[in-house]
Amino acid sequence: MTNDGAKLGNLRQMASLCWGCVILQGRSGKGIPPMRTVAIGWMVLTPVVLAQHPVLHQQTSLGFWGALGANFHSPDLQTAWGVYNRSAAGLGWGIGGAVVFPVSPAVGFGVRAGYEALGAELRSGTGSTLASRIGAVELFPHALVWVGQSRFYVPVGLELGIGTGASVQPPGQTVWQDVPERALRFAIAAGVGWAFPFSRTTALVPEVTLRVPFSDVSSATGWKPWKVTQARLTLGLFFGIPRPEREEEPAGSAPTVALTVDVPRLRVEEVRWTEYFPLLPYIFFNEASAEPRTEYTSIATRGEFRWEELPMDALGVNRSVLDIVGKRMQEYPTARLTLTGTADGRQEARIPGLPRQRAERIKEYLVTRWGISPERITIVSRPYPEKPSASRTGIPEDRRDGDEENRRVELTATVPELLMPVMLTAESRQYVQPEVLSWQPTISSQAPIASWELTLSQAGRVLDVVRGEGAPPSPLRWRVPAAVLQAGELPLEYLFRVTDVRGRSAQVVGSLPVEYISSFRKRTEQLPDRTVTRFSLILFDFDSDALTPENQSILETLVLPFVQATSTVRIAGYTDRIGQADYNQQLSLRRARRVRDFLAARVPGARYDIAGYGESVLLFDNQSPIGRQLSRTVQITIETPTAP
Repeated sequence: MTNDGAKLGNLRQMASLCWGCVILQGRSGKGIPPMRTVAIGWMVLTPVVLAQHPVLHQQTSLGFWGALGANFHSPDLQTAWGVYNRSAAGLGWGIGGAVVFPVSPAVGFGVRAGYEALGAELRSGTGSTLASRIGAVELFPHALVWVGQSRFYVPVGLELGIGTGASVQPPGQTVWQDVPERALRFAIAAGVGWAFPFSRTTALVPEVTLRVPFSDVSSATGWKPWKVTQARLTLGLFFGIPRPEREEEPAGSAPTVALTVDVPRLRVEEVRWTEYFPLLPYIFFNEASAEPRTEYTSIATRGEFRWEELPMDALGVNRSVLDIVGKRMQEYPTARLTLTGTADGRQEARIPGLPRQRAERIKEYLVTRWGISPERITIVSRPYPEKPSASRTGIPEDRRDGDEENRRVELTATVPELLMPVMLTAESRQYVQPEVLSWQPTISSQAPIASWELTLSQAGRVLDVVRGEGAPPSPLRWRVPAAVLQAGELPLEYLFRVTDVRGRSAQVVGSLPVEYISSFRKRTEQLPDRTVTRFSLILFDFDSDALTPENQSILETLVLPFVQATSTVRIAGYTDRIGQADYNQQLSLRRARRVRDFLAARVPGARYDIAGYGESVLLFDNQSPIGRQLSRTVQITIETPTAP
């Protein structure tokens, strides 16, 4: 490279400290004709736009500067020593430092701080002089605009000056007197500069600038107007803070993916089915409202309640909990009910009567809809639940979920029959084994994975689509929804797709054979039949694996009678989405073990299989507080061969 080429290369490797000027129309003092007043702006550190070195636009720059200024005073002072109303000029100086943050290759944002001297010698119409000394600390937030791809730059912004002292020396006196009521200085500034680089990160910057004030030196009567416009010649030295240079990333290739399923086939059998569903002793409410959430079908629709129309789904059953309780209160006329209204203890703490209003709303529904005597219902209110959900966690999403669950009315009955689980039966229902499928993804990618998607289908019909951000979990689980598979031995097909942060995708497809055993096939082939009983009713308190007395009573009275020595008992633990995934996985497994140990101690001859899925398989919609409460469960499935 030639010497000229080397110099040019150096010039293109600098970032600059700049301040500039703008031509503004001003007015001179008396006796001086109108003129163009040049308002000196400020000097700032900033990268210069260089076409060959755009990386420098991303550097934060620091530096310092020194300046000589021409101070132009426009006074009209009525003092004890005379009237000073002639325009005057004097020399000043300045020193300080600056910082600039690049916003884009064409625009930056900077802040400058420093000291400026603004004094001059004022004259009256009679020829007497009044010397002035004025100092201020400058603070300049400003935008910086680069001129094309040259080394010129123009700053535009507002200057704030905080006075450090202002005094005058009257004619014929040696003592300086303070100027009364010193005012803050406000000025608009703009300018232009040129940078000479020494190295890749160092530059010397001469600049011509000017600024025009809006404010006076003093706000005292007789001392205004008195404005000072300053023009400066500045020499600045700045230093860029380079970022580590990023190596050029190779173009690379798209990711590759493989997917391994944990079972060789899926078995679907039509069986006689009985399922017990829990009743949550809670009614949840909207924030700051005494009206229950609209997902409660009884409140929303007020339709005729029929047991046979309840869906075979815990979430659907609990959306009709008020009608179930009302119906049972009619069947048990001596039963009494206590309604305890609560609030979230946060935003609702400012509404002290809200918990009681909620309880009164539920009482009104039971009295008017089901004809329950008001004397059988007791109202209690609390500002916060005795056993709250997690609203004290540091995770905002978990706090929101916890607050939703704490806005509730709690139901307590004098007889257990009011809140006993609901039993529903079906002569024929699909029983899928395994109910939870697991895939192990294997991904090779040069860039991080941005998203993934698993599509499940059968005979061209999409059954479900599961999506996520970032790398997929390992294992990747999917719970087969009830009655979603088609009758017949049609394979379950899956398509798994991943996309990296560069937008490149890879996918893998596969299928899982399905063995379908219908009731007709059992009869014609004389295959053994069996009954399946499921209990989705062992609910746990938040963040707990303890079996409450109520849970132990349910296991004793409802579950144990179905467990025989020939039974296979499958116990699966689940959690809601609140908390860390790894912790929830272990919590769900502890819950399953608690139930297994309880049952095995009483019926040791049965076969027990346990699993803990945590939040990797959400049983119910966790957008709903009902769904989250129901997800803190252990499901017990008992398979018992039917005698021929």
